[in-house]
Amino acid sequence: MTRIQKHSPFFQAVFSVPSLVTLETMGNIGLIYFIFLLGLEMDITTISKVSKKAVAIALVGIFVPFAIGLALYHLLFPDFGKSFQMGALVWGVALSVTGLPVIAKILAKLKLLYTDIGKTAMSAALANEISSWVGLTVMISLGNNARNAPWALMSTIGFIAFCVFVIRPSIIWTIRRTLKEGYYSEETICVILTSVLACGLATDLFGTNSMIGAFVFGLMIPNGLLGPRFLEVLKGFVEDVLMPVFFTASGFRTNFDTLTSYSSWFLVAAVIAVACLSKVVSTLVVAFFHGMPLREGVALGVLMNTKGILALIAINTGRDRALLEDKAFTVIFIAILVMTMATQPIMSLLYKPKKSFLPNKHTAIQRLKQDAELRILACVHEAHSVAGIVNLLEASNPSRRSPIVVFSLHLIQLTGHTTALLIVHGPNRTTSQSDQGQVNHQILKAFEQFEEEHSGVLVHPLTAMSPYTTMHEDICNIAEDKRVTLIILPYHKRQTIHNNMEELNHAYKDVNDNVLVNSPCSVGILVDRGFGKSAAVAEDSGAEGIERHISMLFIGGADDREALCYARRMAGHPNVTLTVVRFLESKTDVDLRLSDLIEDETGKVSMEAMDAQVEIRLDESFISEFRHRTAGDKSIMYFEKAVRNGAETIETIKSMCQGFDLLIVGRGMGMSSPLTAGIDEWSEGSELGAIGNLLVASDFSSTVSILVVQQFAGARAAGEGLTNPWPSESHFEPFGKHRDMGNVY
Repeated sequence: MTRIQKHSPFFQAVFSVPSLVTLETMGNIGLIYFIFLLGLEMDITTISKVSKKAVAIALVGIFVPFAIGLALYHLLFPDFGKSFQMGALVWGVALSVTGLPVIAKILAKLKLLYTDIGKTAMSAALANEISSWVGLTVMISLGNNARNAPWALMSTIGFIAFCVFVIRPSIIWTIRRTLKEGYYSEETICVILTSVLACGLATDLFGTNSMIGAFVFGLMIPNGLLGPRFLEVLKGFVEDVLMPVFFTASGFRTNFDTLTSYSSWFLVAAVIAVACLSKVVSTLVVAFFHGMPLREGVALGVLMNTKGILALIAINTGRDRALLEDKAFTVIFIAILVMTMATQPIMSLLYKPKKSFLPNKHTAIQRLKQDAELRILACVHEAHSVAGIVNLLEASNPSRRSPIVVFSLHLIQLTGHTTALLIVHGPNRTTSQSDQGQVNHQILKAFEQFEEEHSGVLVHPLTAMSPYTTMHEDICNIAEDKRVTLIILPYHKRQTIHNNMEELNHAYKDVNDNVLVNSPCSVGILVDRGFGKSAAVAEDSGAEGIERHISMLFIGGADDREALCYARRMAGHPNVTLTVVRFLESKTDVDLRLSDLIEDETGKVSMEAMDAQVEIRLDESFISEFRHRTAGDKSIMYFEKAVRNGAETIETIKSMCQGFDLLIVGRGMGMSSPLTAGIDEWSEGSELGAIGNLLVASDFSSTVSILVVQQFAGARAAGEGLTNPWPSESHFEPFGKHRDMGNVY
């Protein structure tokens, strides 16, 4: 603040000395709870998984800027007395820290969170943040009283040990004992909130800082143990009410009257430039030795310049302990602010990941060659949906000849947290002991068992934590990064014991809708109504395998062709029989429909009519090839049903859907057919499409599971061609079963 502002009538009236004391007290309380939340959302066990490259970047990014901070302070403020010489330590710590939550937000906004540079930056920032807390503890101990510093450090270490062996088990026992139906008693909430302040008070008395106690207490509570609703309310109050007070109080401590000359502002610019260059150059050197490109090394250095709340804690503590005078505090405050604000614009200009001009050829099952591996991203929200997805994968006929690579993605809502995270589980595949961790463990075990039982399966377990609003971005980015052909999503409703469909979470539907719109490959949505249970019953009875009867309903269009390709692959399984039912218009109805699409007087064919003709020819060619290639396979039956409208389609499906374990249909995106007339109106806004939405209605069988398939839109745009709508080595070649048969259609 300037002298004029501080002596203005408004300032004197609103921000008097008593008011400022209250303001700073509220701000410090808010900061304590904010730091508690930071510790709560940090999984310190992940530090063991940080790569050597990230550790090297973090360490060099700490020591070099720390030394630069010491040198700059002694160079710029050489005439201060002994009480101010510890200010150099404050500058060193402030310039060496990197803000992990801020980096994560920047990477998420720039869509770089799951890129190589994003993963490296997050890992390095995590290592930096842990080291910075240690440095902050040492700085505060020395700043209070150098002689008592050993006592302060030893007391803090003892406090941490007490938290690990006493407080952590006690708080876990208390929370689990008092938790009822997802809600906490008022006593439990009071204990948690009071314990945060008590831990802060303890470390403050030991001679360090109250923030350290709050941070350690947050680390002691396993992630996921506290309910999302409690965290959402607490974080909302802390971030929206208390933290702005802290930032306001920090702003009042600045004194711009100390920077009245041009030389003073040149000094600020020089500090910013030198501090930034120290991080960038040191990071660039490490990146060079690890073989990273120049552009990525510079971008990583820019990211490491991002400051967070730790830097503000360091300089505010230095101001409270009289380690920094007004000018030194103001200069470093401005430097921290500018360095953080400049990161995202610089990254936007400097680092824009270039998309490969060669598109992924495996974005649709229809494009795959016969023996190509099928890469599937299987998404799971809750443990109960795992069985159906795993059995769908098992029915997909994995083999050594045609393997399946499964990326099992556990989707977790990020509530009350700061950053989106992607966890790649290593060989040990360990999880936390929280309730959410137990669910994750169940999911991991199910996919791990599936991998062990099938030689043609390779599973890569992943966990993505993000808000529902951006969860589809995680799914699509992972699918693109892993060159996935098919994304499998669970339906947002599940069947109750009364055979009704119960909505689990409406946000699941929003995620599915967003994935369908933005997916870089084909998508399948599974409505599991017992597809997983039948396999479990067979396993319990000791049967080697269970016969699965699958039907594919073909009306026409790219989605139906994609669905038929997937169904054909499943028919290669020795325990799967496939019945393909094609719904047909009469030739007269087709000709009449196309003639209605021709413009009035001109006689020219409209684009809609041309598209309809193209789709009809593609369907005919595709089905003809399918029948020719599968004519000798007794596990596949083909029927044609002539219908005239949507009502007849409904009646036909009702009469034939009994006796099947799974119905596979295309979503029918962009298709307009008289065979679904009237049905489309019921399915508006549904992720299942017209036929899929019809099949989940209560009028239909409640025991048949449904898989709705949407082909990647780019595969349609690419145009496989009218004469060759399948790859040269078609999916219609036999998949391991060679059976003689006659005409079956």
